[in-house]
Amino acid sequence: MTDLDQRIASVLREQAEGDVDIDRLTAGAVTGGRRRLRRRRAVLGGGLALVVLLGGLAVVPALPGLDRPFTGPAGPAIPAIPAEAAPPLMPAAPGAAAAPEVVGTDAGVLHFGVDTTKVRYLRWEVAQGLESAQLDVGGGRKVTVELARSSRTLRESGAEGVPFKISMFAEEAAFDGRTSSTTVDGLPIQVRQWKPAPGLYARASVWAPQDTALTVAVEALRLTEARRCGAPVRLTTVPDGARVAGCRVDVTGFPRLVTARFGIVGTSTRTMSVSYQYAAEISPRTVDGNMTIAGRPAHLYPEQGRVELLGVPKSRLLADYGWPEQGFDKLDAALVLGGVQVAPDPTRPETWD
Repeated sequence: MTDLDQRIASVLREQAEGDVDIDRLTAGAVTGGRRRLRRRRAVLGGGLALVVLLGGLAVVPALPGLDRPFTGPAGPAIPAIPAEAAPPLMPAAPGAAAAPEVVGTDAGVLHFGVDTTKVRYLRWEVAQGLESAQLDVGGGRKVTVELARSSRTLRESGAEGVPFKISMFAEEAAFDGRTSSTTVDGLPIQVRQWKPAPGLYARASVWAPQDTALTVAVEALRLTEARRCGAPVRLTTVPDGARVAGCRVDVTGFPRLVTARFGIVGTSTRTMSVSYQYAAEISPRTVDGNMTIAGRPAHLYPEQGRVELLGVPKSRLLADYGWPEQGFDKLDAALVLGGVQVAPDPTRPETWD
């Protein structure tokens, strides 16, 4: 009997009469442990499928114990770590430093990039005259960086992670590179504002007690390059008189989850949104096609004002044109979906361009 066996037996004897059969106790514990491990695996598999089925940009929380090393039998070989997800380069387009006047004017272009050896993209976006990216700078810290042609655009933006009270202080004189610090609901936030070039305004923010993460993000910025916002999806056709007004891509869950959303506006109040979701654990689609788009099956949801293009592997691709009444129709949605180009492998960024 080992020292551990003796300690277990001693404790149990305090609660029971007679000797304790350690061999039987150990065997029972091992058997029970194996049953619990099988149940945990079943729960984990069902949980991932449920999260993906619900859609959206949900992040699956860590389950207790799954961050500990697994000491059971060896499983299948783990595939090589894929390249970091990043918007593709656009060599023909100018960077923000050379052409500040074009920042935020084209929803398809980010006029900056980052050094991915220092930070990692979590998302990027172009909308309402603003270009932004959320970056993982390590240690669980997420920095939001924004570029605009005017300080007013930054003040009036509802940027993710930046409280309204901070935005209101973004006056011309405040863009001197210093860091402002405050607390919101008891949590500290750091905001740095500066002018990287004449006619170009920048802001970086992080929820943290110090601004060291801001320094990492600012040093990683590359304002001499341009990148395509829409990736791994590209819209190539829009209805007459319409344009793509917004683009947002989220790669927080890459390579298992990639999402993208585009906003299309037309004359008057016409609006349409196109959404894409790739998920490694996505549930198979059971809906049948009731229309075709460019020879491919699609499904019309007339009550929702929605068309879904079918047959895109492990993905959902939808155009919402009329909920509530938004001025476009199913033919407009079919036109847009018919021109959508999806990367051959969303888990390989080299195929996104």
